[in-house]
Amino acid sequence: MDTKIIFGARRLENILIRRIPKDGLNTGHYWIEIIHEDEEEMDEFFVQAQQQGLKEKDFIKLGKKAKKINGFRESYGWYPISDDFWRNFSILGAITINSRAISNQGCFNGDHEDRREKDEDLKLDHTLVRIAGRSESNNELSKLAFDCGQYRRFIEPTPIKITSNPYLLPNDTRTEEQVIDEIRDYVKRFKETENEEWSWNGDGFDETNCHTLLFLILAHCNLADPECIGLDLDKHFRDYKKSLDDEDDSDLDEKFKQRKELMNRLFKISDLANFKI
Repeated sequence: MDTKIIFGARRLENILIRRIPKDGLNTGHYWIEIIHEDEEEMDEFFVQAQQQGLKEKDFIKLGKKAKKINGFRESYGWYPISDDFWRNFSILGAITINSRAISNQGCFNGDHEDRREKDEDLKLDHTLVRIAGRSESNNELSKLAFDCGQYRRFIEPTPIKITSNPYLLPNDTRTEEQVIDEIRDYVKRFKETENEEWSWNGDGFDETNCHTLLFLILAHCNLADPECIGLDLDKHFRDYKKSLDDEDDSDLDEKFKQRKELMNRLFKISDLANFKI
């Protein structure tokens, strides 16, 4: 995408918005990644465990806490806690769209004990397909939290369809480091206070899934997405916003009323009219 940006608007090069939109029986996934220069640095005990051929279950028993990133890129996404549920949803496809039937308890980055069990026989390799990521920093695999889909930049059985970068509007003086801290703070607040389900309702106003989380991160952190939302490339955002707009405020719970305001904000700040010369 070659979008000309007016002087003063800044593209945040080390923050990536990743999108695999739902496509037929492929449920897709949205998440946000943060690139660090030192993400390939490895803890010595991690390297030794790799050389010994330890599987993840054996390595975890050692009780080590990572002090380096060990290749796992910092990233954030929202998942149902059950991978079996996720697979069953893929099989069901759109059968229960527009109902509240497709729901599960949610978790950040696929970090749940049921999912971790399915990764037990993995080698210590950040490029492998994973079912579980980590939602906390200084975990046993990396010093940073990471979405279980972060491996897709190496292996893409389902290609990443769209990658864009967020922008700061002119006169926004925040540094990239400050924005990254705000993203982490919002993720922590969401996890601690929302106690959310994971749900899919055909891009309906009352769902909460990986799309919802991404949009809320961008809106809360005042990050524009002119390369995707501004170009009207994101059908999930368009349909989700329309569903919220179609609801009368008097009928909405405070949570959904706030989300309606946030999606309108994200739409306005991402409008290409703010960016094109």
